[in-house]
Amino acid sequence: MDGSKTYRAEFARGWKTVAGGTVGMTFGISALPFYTLGVFVKPIQAQTGWSREEVQLGFAALMIGLLAFGWAWGMAVDRFGSRRVAMTSQVGLGVGLILLPSFSGSLNSWYMGWALVALLGAGTSPVTWTRCIIGWFDGARGAALGLALMGTGITAVLAPPLMTMVMETRDWSDGYRLLGASVILLALPLVALTFRDAPAVEAAGANLRGAGRAEALKDYRFWLIFAAVSCVAFAIGGLIPSLVPLLTDRGMAAGEAAGYAALVGVAVIVGRVSAGLLIDRFWAPGVGVVLLALPLGGCLLLLGGLPTPAMLAVAVVLIGLTAGAEFDLLAYLTGRYFGMRNYGFLYAIQTVGLLVTAGLAPAIFGRVFDTMGSYDPALMASAALFLFAPPLLLFLGRYPTRFD
Repeated sequence: MDGSKTYRAEFARGWKTVAGGTVGMTFGISALPFYTLGVFVKPIQAQTGWSREEVQLGFAALMIGLLAFGWAWGMAVDRFGSRRVAMTSQVGLGVGLILLPSFSGSLNSWYMGWALVALLGAGTSPVTWTRCIIGWFDGARGAALGLALMGTGITAVLAPPLMTMVMETRDWSDGYRLLGASVILLALPLVALTFRDAPAVEAAGANLRGAGRAEALKDYRFWLIFAAVSCVAFAIGGLIPSLVPLLTDRGMAAGEAAGYAALVGVAVIVGRVSAGLLIDRFWAPGVGVVLLALPLGGCLLLLGGLPTPAMLAVAVVLIGLTAGAEFDLLAYLTGRYFGMRNYGFLYAIQTVGLLVTAGLAPAIFGRVFDTMGSYDPALMASAALFLFAPPLLLFLGRYPTRFD
């Protein structure tokens, strides 16, 4: 079967699951808290008197919670399937976000609230959505993953301006309650209608091909992927939530800054789909080296004063393209190099590195600003990570054939 026929055949039988995955990612724990954090920082800071670092450490607590609970949700996906885990955790994520403002009485309580969101909502991470999609697709796997994972780009486009409008008329706590309600009232019914595990995967059960857990964790390739993506995720995780504060600090109006944040989302969508199409046709590690290094130019353009609108747009797009490629590459590389047998567990471990480094980054960027009065040192450190981390992928070698 040629490539075009493979694409058509696989999408004919699996397009509903891709659509459900897109909705799930749009309203998932990897998207909603991350892409709205920049909008919430200053209102929370104004009401509580906490520093930016202290506010953004709440997001770090979310990521540490994912470290503590994500592997268990990944094992649940391997055992019970993606659909049941997704729907259960969507309810949990919605409840957690609705309850989050009630934990703002103290910093310790604030961090506990974010940890609760992680406990309840970790099953809406990319582990769940990608495991199901990989079961439906092979020749068109990259494209399918890209289309599903572009849900985070949709969030990045729509959520910042919508939350900015909420901040203009309502309290920040209403914003988090609105986010939680949207997961339960909008996303959950759509996922219930569309998202299904592949019949072949359900039938194979524990007999799926793939590396054992211990075997994969001893494989140097597993940790090369982990290191490269985690380093890039740290830099991206600091840049995106800091973009709105960085621009407003340099004199830009909040609404205009939110517009540039939304442009990140457009670039994320393009990056998701482009990465998926490219890794279906070319060696994925090579594609990854190029795509993950793009924000190096964006960091250099953001150094110093406010760039021209054209240069600022270029910087934002470069950052967004890489943010769009991360999860595609991670899901694809995990499936290709280690198979499906323990995909949920192994991908959960990989995303722990990605999400924890991304979770710590906003607070570290905030600390840099609080102590130095500028984001420039953080931009220079990020540029170094984009230069040195992606080439690690070149040492992965050929795809194993025993898991095909």
